[in-house]
Amino acid sequence: MISHKSRAIKGAVAIIAAAALLAGCSGAPESTTENADEATGAFDWKRYDGESIRFVAGLQPWQAAVEPLIPEFEELTGITVETEALPEDQFRQRLQVELTSGSSDIDVFMSSVQQDGARFASAGWYEDLTPYIENSSLTSPDYDFDDFSESVLEGHTFDGTLSALPIQLEVQMLFYRKDLLQAAGFDGPPTTLDELEEIAKATTDPAANVYGWAARGKRAAAVTQLTSFLLNHGAEYMKDGEAAFSSPEGIEAVEQYGQLIRDYGPSGSTNNGWEELLALFQSGGLAQWADNSGQAAALRDPAQTSFADQVGYAAMPAGPEGDAQTFFGWAAAMSSSSEKKGPAWLFLQWLTSPETVQALQEIGIPGGRQSIEFGPDVPTEFVEAFRSALSTAQPQLPQVQSVPEVRDAIGDAIVASIQGDDVEKAVKTAADEFDRIVSMESR
Repeated sequence: MISHKSRAIKGAVAIIAAAALLAGCSGAPESTTENADEATGAFDWKRYDGESIRFVAGLQPWQAAVEPLIPEFEELTGITVETEALPEDQFRQRLQVELTSGSSDIDVFMSSVQQDGARFASAGWYEDLTPYIENSSLTSPDYDFDDFSESVLEGHTFDGTLSALPIQLEVQMLFYRKDLLQAAGFDGPPTTLDELEEIAKATTDPAANVYGWAARGKRAAAVTQLTSFLLNHGAEYMKDGEAAFSSPEGIEAVEQYGQLIRDYGPSGSTNNGWEELLALFQSGGLAQWADNSGQAAALRDPAQTSFADQVGYAAMPAGPEGDAQTFFGWAAAMSSSSEKKGPAWLFLQWLTSPETVQALQEIGIPGGRQSIEFGPDVPTEFVEAFRSALSTAQPQLPQVQSVPEVRDAIGDAIVASIQGDDVEKAVKTAADEFDRIVSMESR
């Protein structure tokens, strides 16, 4: 078994989060490792003792927490890991340049599959992980692949190929003020969107600068939060390669998303992303707020949120056609151009092992496994909401190659809805632009 020390992790995270660890790529001996279909014999962590691999990562909470643990992997396997961690923009640029060139220098890399997955898969940059998982010579009997949520794995699968494994997950969650809801006569959070509006109406008091509801309204940023509304009205972003959100159900979803913000949210909502809304919630200005679960760390910290003990957590309420939940996150993938796929798989396997996920989840960085416990400082209400959402979570973004462009198009329709413009016209315009963008991908 692999052991970790959570106390040591916390100290290391604080240090590493303050600065990037930029590790150069030293020369390595020519690899003699096998591909998945070539490995035979009993599983052995020391199978590639003496090998060296390169891991390219973006500076994220997960990266900062896992990097101090990598020496444990090196001791376990005898494999040296050369880590290069970069700010997100530089990280994306570095990946783009090296993967496009067909370089074999990258073995394992972090990947934002919802933002980049379809494009990377189309380019052939991901190695298919299924043959490695299914080969008992390369995968530990303790790995327990079935512990990953099926719906989350589907979000990491492109054209039937499992391209990456989840390492840091966030689900959409409803944050609410227990005291404000109780004062308005409500015993708990809403379970339907209609109940959400009822609570929003009862808790909105502009004279006191308190608003009953808020969600992202800033163009592209709002798209991730619209998705659950869309799904729970019985709509979807695309079907058979074409935009499908301009259906009557889709128009209704966009209308409701904007109407709730317009009627019960603060002024200037089309300028609000998660940063602005986190600050507004912490200042006491919101009774209900929907965003990704990563915001909970700040909300449960009394040093950052004075009423932390009054913050409640719940899964997103159901709509008229369902109660689908959504997720966003980071994954780890193997480069298809790697010449060291055997040791790369052992590293990727270790990164997503029950032991590593447990160590990180104890300090509040959830992975994609369903059985892993949170630390004692994480509220039970949050844990229950997170697990409930994770079991059925679907990707927050359309699975296309040109994600930034289609987010802008859909975001325009969201802004129109918040402003009270013609929603049907705005959604159909967005759908036409969506189809134009997607059609260009195949040229």
